[in-house]
Amino acid sequence: MDKNKIDIQENIVDTENPVKEQVKGSVKITYRANKTEEADNFAETQEKEIAEDFFDKKNIKAKHKRRVVIGAVMCALMLIGVASIIVTGAKVTAKLLDNTAEKEKYNALLATLVVADPLPFEAPDQADQTLLLSSSVWAAVMNEDMEQYEKDDFGQTYLPAVEVDRYFTRVFGTQYTLTHQSFSEQEIEFTYDEEKQAYIVPITSFPTGFTPKVEKIKTGGGEKIVTVGYISPASNWNDDTSGAVSKYVDYIFQKQGSEYYLVAIRESEMQVEVAAAETAE
Repeated sequence: MDKNKIDIQENIVDTENPVKEQVKGSVKITYRANKTEEADNFAETQEKEIAEDFFDKKNIKAKHKRRVVIGAVMCALMLIGVASIIVTGAKVTAKLLDNTAEKEKYNALLATLVVADPLPFEAPDQADQTLLLSSSVWAAVMNEDMEQYEKDDFGQTYLPAVEVDRYFTRVFGTQYTLTHQSFSEQEIEFTYDEEKQAYIVPITSFPTGFTPKVEKIKTGGGEKIVTVGYISPASNWNDDTSGAVSKYVDYIFQKQGSEYYLVAIRESEMQVEVAAAETAE
């Protein structure tokens, strides 16, 4: 009896052991499968992260390169723009500083006044009226085609007074007027014909005297100061001083409307010695 019980118990035990082993094996297999799947998932995740990181870095490098290229292009364009502005500014500045054309304009405008070396005055009505009349007649003679006008029996030209007025107005404006009358200039007689309202201009050459050379022009406050160098005429054929400036005189122009007109002549602060020193420097 006792022996049979023992055998039964042993059988029960023997029966349970294989089941336990199978369960243990199944658990181990399942655990291993889970571990393998987790490892595969982890590896796949790592591969994805590495790939994404690689492409992100590649995109960042590409963007960086594009930014560098764009930056370089922008810098180049900015440099070109700055250079263009500098060149344009230099040209404009040079054009403003180079007032050669304006100087030539005043050389021509003042030529017939400078040749007579007028005394300083503060208003045209204070000046020598014969000198102003003479300079206006000579301005018309030097600039007009004298062949177009009527001649007298001696071949002398009748210069209309309106032409003389026109050249006077170019210099002095409309605030002053000329009194037309006969006069003499360097022993040359200019007869005024009241009936024809014209001057009888004899056949002669332009009078000798100083030649203007405008040195500088200063503009401001509705005023223009034209500093003129008086170039001495040659006294004889071998005169080495010909072309040298004898003195400087300031011609004062005031703005009337849109133009500037002569209102005064003054002694200049600019001296020949100073000008020569500046030229030497």
